[in-house]
Amino acid sequence: MLRSGAVQQEMRVKKFKNNEYVLGEGVWVRNPFSSSRPLDINSLAKPDLSLLLANESANVRTNHMNMEDSSDLYMDNVVIASDGYDWERRQFVLSELSNKKVKTIGINGSLAKWLMVGEKATVKKTMTFYLANNPYQECMSFLPRSHKYYPNLVASTRTNPRFLSSYKTPPYLYVPTPDYDYCGVGSEDVGSTLDDYRNPICAAISFALKRGAKRILLLCCDESFQESRPGSVAMPNGLHQYPQQIKCQRIVDKQLFWARKAGVQIGDCSSGIYLENAEYIKIDDVGKFLDKDNNG
Repeated sequence: MLRSGAVQQEMRVKKFKNNEYVLGEGVWVRNPFSSSRPLDINSLAKPDLSLLLANESANVRTNHMNMEDSSDLYMDNVVIASDGYDWERRQFVLSELSNKKVKTIGINGSLAKWLMVGEKATVKKTMTFYLANNPYQECMSFLPRSHKYYPNLVASTRTNPRFLSSYKTPPYLYVPTPDYDYCGVGSEDVGSTLDDYRNPICAAISFALKRGAKRILLLCCDESFQESRPGSVAMPNGLHQYPQQIKCQRIVDKQLFWARKAGVQIGDCSSGIYLENAEYIKIDDVGKFLDKDNNG
């Protein structure tokens, strides 16, 4: 059963250059399972072309790993974890999951707020990957301060270069899917593209799907807050978000549309808007959801 309370959005699908796209909040979201050459028909890079060019020029010259060369990057069950509402408490559910059966991709502030490493941690747990694609200086706030744990890094070529140089392990670099306005720098040296729509959740979903994910759970993938703030929007769950955050989640939902259509099981244990293409999973049922296939 999909999450109750979802408002059905108008579905617009079109084909172009042998790719399929669905429209979500003014952004055309590509079918990632298409066998055609990937093409982003949006112009999401246009406002920051000079910044993205500078970032890529710096990053492609650094020491990095090619994810296409590693056989260890394939995964069936994936948790994409952000630092949304109640992250400090909910993250401990990950300690109950097998590292072998379930891979974890951390995004946004989840690594900086990771409480399951270090001498003072009463519960121990590692991330499989941390993924970053923020091109701005604010990306530096995602580096850990209270611990020295740095999991394997997956990063866009457009990520803030200072963040990459400060991270303690070389990244697996990817190139965002090129569009008509901007195709990137040094893409032939990196070798892998992901549909990321300048959104780390989308990038993590694209990465998981490209690595064979059959089941994906979104954990705390929201930016909700309790109190009403100027310009914020009240949601049915009693929390609030800003319109831009809601727009981003609807783009994510359209990416999940393609995944669900391809038979990938999608769960959401977050506190954002209702997603049409995900099953709502209670925190106590996370392990059960991710172990469904193993239980037959």
